[in-house]
Amino acid sequence: MTFAVLREQTTVALRSIRAQWLRTLLTITIIGTGIMALMSMITATEALRTSLLDQFIGLGAGTLQVSQRTDRGTFGGRRLGDSDPLEFSQAMALKKAMVGQAETAVSARGTMMGRLSTGEKETDPNVFVVGGDEGFIPMSAYTLRAGRNFTAEEVRRNAPLVILGQDVVDKLFAPSDDPIDKDVRIRNRRYRILGILEPQGASFGMSQDNQAILPVGEIRARFSGRRTSYSVQVRAPEPDAIAAVAQTVTGEMRAIRGDLPGVPDSFKISRSDALIAQFNEGLSSVTLAALFLGLITLLGSSIGLTNIMLVTVTERTREIGLRKALGASAKTIRAQFLVEVVIIGMFGGIFGVLLGVGVGNVVAGYLEAPFALPWGWITISLALSGAVSLGSGYYPARKASRLDPIDALRHA
Repeated sequence: MTFAVLREQTTVALRSIRAQWLRTLLTITIIGTGIMALMSMITATEALRTSLLDQFIGLGAGTLQVSQRTDRGTFGGRRLGDSDPLEFSQAMALKKAMVGQAETAVSARGTMMGRLSTGEKETDPNVFVVGGDEGFIPMSAYTLRAGRNFTAEEVRRNAPLVILGQDVVDKLFAPSDDPIDKDVRIRNRRYRILGILEPQGASFGMSQDNQAILPVGEIRARFSGRRTSYSVQVRAPEPDAIAAVAQTVTGEMRAIRGDLPGVPDSFKISRSDALIAQFNEGLSSVTLAALFLGLITLLGSSIGLTNIMLVTVTERTREIGLRKALGASAKTIRAQFLVEVVIIGMFGGIFGVLLGVGVGNVVAGYLEAPFALPWGWITISLALSGAVSLGSGYYPARKASRLDPIDALRHA
């Protein structure tokens, strides 16, 4: 088929589409709905993937976290539950054992309902109070906007110091105030503000700036309970050394916790690379579900499109007979209808992609994830639209190409 012939067939197809604009609009909407269902879910998951992977990568590719085991399972015919909490002394013992081998940071949650006050101002009781040592802030990929981090000596003697998130600062101080070295009260104890964190934004609708970081010993002294468990983050000297460091940490922790040979670990080690792999696996399942849903919707669209094209062939029988009488071949007639149906399918695909990307990013924005534009899936969606429309239109086009010109001209 020459370019001139294709251009002529495209012109005829657009003229026919314009003549049947309502029917075409319904068809485009049907196809666009299927593509929208696919693209909206994929756009939202891609935005979440970008957001969460940025957070994981910020922790470093060669990090692991030691914490209380909360996995369920069985061992030796016995049911396993939560292990005993990781105690402060055990966390500090691991930190000491890893000196010279890897960087470590000890931390613990204090409360999710902390209230801070200064003078006549106070926050709502929803501040996340957490404890950390001198390695906690750099290991957690936080950046200080003002002030400084704890020193090892300040952590050792439980100095009454605090590092605040930007949301807490905004609630307690005027924009013109300098909070550094000012005092705030937490549970009737006065703490001097040592530093202010750079704004972190929100994740899954929860602000990362509404927090107060104390020396980890303060959590032990003033916030801990019977079930308080501490965590130790460990960073390997090189990302490739994470497996060797994990083995060392496992051996040290088993000795510290007194785990007997043959007994499962009484703690959990979470590797950053394993978390990323697990997260990607979960998102892949969502992507497959979105693809399946989109394909089911497109199947319905293809049936509707086939019906519409069969009606079109019937309505244009006389036109087909006239074109054949003037010398048009069966191949030309078939190509004419296929061009027409592909154009309709591509219009539907473009409509669905635009709508799907918009809806997906609205959902992503609600979850505080960044804007996403999955170009690969946009290409796949447009290709699917073309393939579905081509498959749907082939039978009507074949039927049109096989019409007898004499019988077709008799058609009223």
